[in-house]
This record gives sequence, structure tokens and C-alpha cells, in this order.
Amino acid sequence: DIHWHGVEPYQPDFGPGGRALAFSLDGRFTGRDGDPDYQPDNDFYVAMNVGPGPLGFTVPPSPTGRKWRRLVDTAAASPRDVLAEGTGAVVAPREAVTVAAFGFVMLIS
Repeated sequence: DIHWHGVEPYQPDFGPGGRALAFSLDGRFTGRDGDPDYQPDNDFYVAMNVGPGPLGFTVPPSPTGRKWRRLVDTAAASPRDVLAEGTGAVVAPREAVTVAAFGFVMLIS
């Protein structure tokens, strides 16, 4: 299940002038919920900025209620741009995450 966002949760701008878009993927909906060994997967949040300046995105709560952790930030210098799962900084719901110009940030629960 996908939830669309803009710089504010659940407020995407699909207009022709929109320069910011974010989405979250709900880890409960993997298509395996009928399997006897089913476990919810990770949630993901991705914020994308195609504008010429940095933007702040307000992060929604994860769909499953688990903590968000930073996973990818294209503005960070290597090797901090892509982190191992579970090692990134915790990002609280409603916290603002800055996404650099022409960049994206990915969080994982």
C-alpha cells in the first residue's frame, strides 16, 4: 500500500509546477499475508526534491508505527550517503527532514 505526500504528510502536489513529492510504503501489504510464516516487512519513506534549493519535509508516522531510521541521503558524502539497515539516525514522526536540491532521502522502519 502506498501513501502519497508532499512537504506535508498526505498532501502531494501532482500539479505541473510541483517540485517535491514523497511517498511511504506500508510493510504490512506484501502480498504474503495468507502465508503461514507471514511477517510484516519494513516500511519505507522516500522524499524527493527536484527544485534548485533545499526543502524541509515533515515526516509522517510509519504505517506500522515503528521507528523511522535514515537509510539514504543523496546529499551526504560517501560513505554516509547509503547506510546499513538499522544504523542510521532515528527520525521521529512530524520531524522535518531536509532534502537537498535535486536530491532524495529514504527512511526505513
